[in-house]
Amino acid sequence: MTCCLFWGGNFVVGAWALGNNPVPPFMLAAVRAAIVLVFMGVFLFKPLPEKFGLLLIVGLCVGAIHLGFLYTGLQTASASGTSILSQTMIPLATLMSVFFLKEKIGRIRTGAIVAAFIGVCIMVYEPGGLSLDINLVYIFIAYVSLALGSVLMRKVGNIDWRIYVSWMSLLLLLASGAASILFESGQVTTFKEDGVPLIIAAAYGAVFVSIFSHGQYFRLLQSYDVAVIVPLTIMTTVFATILGILLLDETLEPRYIIGAAIILPCVYVIARRQKSSKSAPKMMES
Repeated sequence: MTCCLFWGGNFVVGAWALGNNPVPPFMLAAVRAAIVLVFMGVFLFKPLPEKFGLLLIVGLCVGAIHLGFLYTGLQTASASGTSILSQTMIPLATLMSVFFLKEKIGRIRTGAIVAAFIGVCIMVYEPGGLSLDINLVYIFIAYVSLALGSVLMRKVGNIDWRIYVSWMSLLLLLASGAASILFESGQVTTFKEDGVPLIIAAAYGAVFVSIFSHGQYFRLLQSYDVAVIVPLTIMTTVFATILGILLLDETLEPRYIIGAAIILPCVYVIARRQKSSKSAPKMMES
């Protein structure tokens, strides 16, 4: 529950920093990575895993690509809507496991996956015309990338989570730093005029999400049945929605409510039917 609370809070803190202040999203991701490396950089010098190249690909999917789209979307997307879409990582990863890991998912989970994506379509559709809520589309792409990284992570083999976090953060720093230089401007001005929300959001994501929540989540997956732990991550959406309403005065749009009513039960069904830690997503982000 504490991990879910911190994950839910991260959506709210990110939406506050990016939506109410001119904080560049790639710059925020780079600063977050730098803070993580202050605490975890020593693990870069540990022996490298055998499939180090694959680990780098996973790091790009889970770090730079995921956070780049996530923070870009959070500039206007609500914390509650983002948290609902974040739950699509489980059906996405389950679906990808069929193609990359040759797993079988059965009719019930297949139906739940299809229904979950119908919920996504309802959420991203903008009433009043044939248009999409582009920022929710960015959020969805962010979780496609995270799901891909989650599936590929299973091919890396056993690895100390601290080594994984440290290398992911280094890649995030390099990729996001380069993207910020190429596509963003006014970084110095941001530090001077909006440094407080930038540092708060980056520090929160670094300490409470990348280090604490990811570390504890990996420990829980090693100590308890996956079928017990994974479904509980639905509480992330509950916490994010409550915090978004209380702290950001967000309003739940009807399409969010309908999408949540479809997506969340489907995610629960999919997660409960995971039979072993081999077939369940082992990674949460954001």
